[in-house]
Amino acid sequence: MKKTKRTLAGILILAMLTGAFAGCSTATTDEGGTPAQIVTPTAEEEIEPVPEEAVYISDDLPSPDYEGYDYRILSCNFYNKELATYLTFDEITGDPVDDVLYASRDNIQNRFNIGIRWIETGDTTAGRDAVKKAVTAGDDAFDILIGHDTNTFGLGKDGYLYNLMAVEQFNFDKPWWPKNTVESLRIGDKMYAASSYLSYCGLHWTRVITFNKDYAEDLGYNDLYDEVREGRWTLDRLHDLCEGVSVDLDGNGKFNAKDKIAFTSGTQTWYCMQEAADIPVYRHDADGIPYLDIDIDRVSKYVDIMRLLITGDDYVASGDFGIDQFKNGQALFAYTQVGDAYDTYRISEIRYGFLPTPKLDEEQKSYINCCTDVPWGIPKNVTGDRLDLIGTVTEAMSCYNYNNVLPAYYETAIKARTADAPDDAEMLSIISDTRTISFSYTYSLTYNNIVYGCVENNAEVASYFKKNEKVATKTLAKMIENYEKMD
Repeated sequence: MKKTKRTLAGILILAMLTGAFAGCSTATTDEGGTPAQIVTPTAEEEIEPVPEEAVYISDDLPSPDYEGYDYRILSCNFYNKELATYLTFDEITGDPVDDVLYASRDNIQNRFNIGIRWIETGDTTAGRDAVKKAVTAGDDAFDILIGHDTNTFGLGKDGYLYNLMAVEQFNFDKPWWPKNTVESLRIGDKMYAASSYLSYCGLHWTRVITFNKDYAEDLGYNDLYDEVREGRWTLDRLHDLCEGVSVDLDGNGKFNAKDKIAFTSGTQTWYCMQEAADIPVYRHDADGIPYLDIDIDRVSKYVDIMRLLITGDDYVASGDFGIDQFKNGQALFAYTQVGDAYDTYRISEIRYGFLPTPKLDEEQKSYINCCTDVPWGIPKNVTGDRLDLIGTVTEAMSCYNYNNVLPAYYETAIKARTADAPDDAEMLSIISDTRTISFSYTYSLTYNNIVYGCVENNAEVASYFKKNEKVATKTLAKMIENYEKMD
């Protein structure tokens, strides 16, 4: 019974966060007739109903008539996907997320009497260049853009984008603006590109631990969810659970992609793990100004445990994000993306679960789950009434997508029909609440991959930082100075 209460708590947390789960009915909100989703427990699940005011979080905006305005999203193609389709869709396809994005488009168009469409530009370089060309010429060519991560933040650094923190309609206290992410991306009172729940890509590309439930049960690992809840889920604990459990299936005396492996990942994701261990190196003060914060002892602890995790026999790299080994049922744990479950694991035979990225140690205050994203922004040359329109429509779409798209994504990604889905729903709520984006990676700064700098190159931590500190300090100071000059 104790476990049942905890898993039902996961349903409540998810319901309050996103407003939906399996087995739901619809209600109507005060703003724009937007459908909200209300959890309907089964007879066996004796839980108190979720208060209606906690189900749908309103944008608190008026609904002006914009008289058929053409709201245009400048997009580009990345990883064979048109990036605008992370935030809107123009047809019903039968895919749960695409269909809710279509409903989002329909809702916003009707609420504000506008049309919504996207402009295809080509690849990510073409998208970036289209922004530069339009802004330089002063053309009213689009209302928002969505693009490759470092390209888009680069446009902000180079003065082509509008300061989102100066847009009156954007309420950064609302949950579609992830707090950790906003704090990581801002420099003082300026932020020129956003990673928010206007798009679901940030969650789709959030790095997490997935685990093979059958493999875990065979090993007697039956309380992983409780370890997370009780704050005991750390990198040391992950190493302990991995040590000595790989199986040499092909009998060649060494572990490889043909064997059962304790831990797998892609090789280019470790800068996200460094954020999750709360050693970002760059932090922000109370005014949002970044500064170097090098804790040699804490970084050394991280480097030591990462050397144990990824240089021993129980780790094998697999694909870009550890997808192949895990989807084939040959890995116990994978450091991967939430989106790999949505795209791949859910249509495989594997029984999988989600866990947050482990903390460095139990002293770390909270779990942190780092992501990459395709950020969005507003062109620098917008003014007056058009800026008010863009702010209103974009915030309203963010609200709708947070309340409606994320639940559809969650339910599909976790296979909600499984008996222990509420546990995974609870884990995903922790993950989405704590997702952030790497400041050092985003702005292409010096210390953005300590695993590459120290673990793989076998460098001593103190000398690594000392060698690079002068350049790092100068680069950061120059960037802050440039931002202070930008309007």
